[in-house]
Order: sequence, then structure tokens, then C-alpha cells
Amino acid sequence: MFRSASHDKMSTHIIRQVREAILKGQLQPGQCLPPEKDLITQFGVSKHTLREALRSLEAMGFIEIKRGAGGGPVVSEVDMETTRDSIANFLHFQNVSVKDLSEIRKIIEPYLARLAAERFSAQEIEKLEDIDRKCRKIFEKKKNVVGAKEEVDFHVFLAQASRNPVMVMILDFVNSMLTDLKTHIKPGQEFSQHVLDSHEKIFNAIKAGDADAAEKAMLGHICDVENELEAMRDKEEKQPNPK
Repeated sequence: MFRSASHDKMSTHIIRQVREAILKGQLQPGQCLPPEKDLITQFGVSKHTLREALRSLEAMGFIEIKRGAGGGPVVSEVDMETTRDSIANFLHFQNVSVKDLSEIRKIIEPYLARLAAERFSAQEIEKLEDIDRKCRKIFEKKKNVVGAKEEVDFHVFLAQASRNPVMVMILDFVNSMLTDLKTHIKPGQEFSQHVLDSHEKIFNAIKAGDADAAEKAMLGHICDVENELEAMRDKEEKQPNPK
């Protein structure tokens, strides 16, 4: 299955070949790679080089190296968390702003709210209402829902209901970055109340089957969050650094 690796960056060639085999379906999740000695022979590399490549593949989420008797590299299904972390590592150096994240949200989330109003079943309406209810309970108890899982779940559920894995992945990442930002900025009770009010407006439009109102309410919510977070960030940056 594998070819001898080039002596120039041999571990990179191993990574590329295994990755291509997985993406082409030649290797399936749960399938074991050949034994170490066979891989060393196929790739024509040292044990050290092979293990270095396998560790990188494990970090990328393509394989899991099982320890003990009968262990070894096993093909994994790359999960959302690994994908999000990989993208985050790249974008960490791109100075992603609130505006950048909000632009993506403005393109996708109003559409998702419209889809929900047009297509949601009674069970999905009930699930979204339950998410909103849990978020309100946290707010009533702590008077601050910033970073609460349920707040993010409201948006994630709309993406998941679209059955579009690309939208789910993008919004999972965007919401993760926004949560990190809010954890750093620490918006107060007023911000949290605005979020809850907006969620209620969006939910009521979806429940009523009013696609136009749902789309408009979601866009307004995203714009409000963008403006409030930008204002908070500007205020924070203008504050003198403590000596």
C-alpha cells in the first residue's frame, strides 16, 4: 500500500501517504495499520522516523496509538474538537477579530434561523426551548451566563439541525472563539440579558414558523453581540496597563 519515503523530510512523506490512504477510503476507522516492522520495511525508514510520523498523525486525529499487547496504530475518525484545535492553531497568528467572526455568522446563522422556522418538527422546537430554558436558569442562579454551554448550544443546535457538517464545523469553531473572547473580556449581566432576550425573540419566530422574522431576529442578535463585544474590547484596550 505504501511507497518508500523520500529521504527529504521522510516523516512528512509518511504522514502524507497515510493521510491520503485514509481520505481515499483505503484505510477505514477502526482498521489497524500494518505492524511496525512491516511499516518500516514499506517506507524504508528507521524506527525513530516512523514513530515520529505516527505521533504526528495521532496529534492530527487520524490515528490512535494503542498501547500494550495487541496494540499499535489504529485509524480514527477525526472529531470536531481535533479539527477545531487545528484551525485555531492556524488562526491564532492571523489576528482574527470580532468583526471577522461576526461576518461569518451574518452569512450563515440568519439562514439557519430561516430553515428552522420553515422545517423544525415539534420535537426540535421542544429541544430548542429546553436549551433556552436551561440557559435562563443559569442566568437566574448566577446572574451571568457568559460562556455557559447552554448559550452556545442554542446556536450549535440550529447548525446541527441543518444536517450540514460544514456549517456545524464552521459554527462550532466560531462559537468556540467567541466563548474564549467573552471569557477574557467578561461581559456583565446586561450583556447576558440582551443575549437571552434575543434568543427568546428568535425562538418565538421559529416556533411561529415565521421565517422572515426568525432571519431578521438572528441578524439583529449577531449585530448587537458584535457591537457590544467590540465596545468592550475597545474599552479594555484603552485602559492603562497596571505597573
